Amino acid sequence: MTGLVQVMREIFLNAPIANRLARFNVKARWADNYLGSIWDYLEPTIYIGTYFLVFGRGLYNGSVNGQPYILWLLTGIVPWYFIQGAFNKGLMSIKSQLGLLTKVRFPMSVAPVMSMLEEVRRFIVMSIVMVAVLWSFGVTPNIHWLQYAYVFVAMFATVLAQNLINSTLTVVIPDFKPAMAALFRILFFTSGVFINLDAKHLPFVVVTIIKMFPFYYIIESSRDAFLYHVWFWDKASNALFFWLLTLLMLMVGSMIHLRFRERFIDMV
Repeated sequence: MTGLVQVMREIFLNAPIANRLARFNVKARWADNYLGSIWDYLEPTIYIGTYFLVFGRGLYNGSVNGQPYILWLLTGIVPWYFIQGAFNKGLMSIKSQLGLLTKVRFPMSVAPVMSMLEEVRRFIVMSIVMVAVLWSFGVTPNIHWLQYAYVFVAMFATVLAQNLINSTLTVVIPDFKPAMAALFRILFFTSGVFINLDAKHLPFVVVTIIKMFPFYYIIESSRDAFLYHVWFWDKASNALFFWLLTLLMLMVGSMIHLRFRERFIDMV
């Protein structure tokens, strides 16, 4: 627990610097493209349209669990794009920033947060578009929409926990990044983003295991907020399991980060 407190304190004290560096990284990433950061939104739009046509029209005939498929898809895929971007960048967040981190005076624990801050603007813009689409379908704002703030906090916490672990192990274990990248692609197709895991033909044991993953909890909570009007405390056991798992990952991530970070330079 001491390690977790230390890492959280470092992140909090250096948050303004991390935010400035994150904004710089976003601008630099698209500097050589004519459309610039528009690609941050154009790429998800293309993929969402493709998933809607293939799954929404083909597999589910336009609706799932009593909701239009496009709304069901959007309320799950918007938080997923934040998770995907932050997770993938988080794998290399320390290794790719070692040169900078050794020249400026702030702790390496900031690097995993920078990859997440880079995704915040896209998450906000996509969330606004999602709300506009919901409204156009007659889904009007209500008090349950406030739960989306809880979804963001939970999503930020679990991605931070995994980034602390993954960014450290990527430096320590050479094969860790490709292994995790492959695993994450599998998680994408099994996390309930565009496939209904409540379908009766799916194996019960497999579905039960998948529903224990933190990413599934985030997606489900987002849909509960916008479509099904269910508070997170109505599923108290799910929330308790999620936060205990996230706290455990934060503690483990902080511990291995502090243990290895003095040796990062020698490992690269």
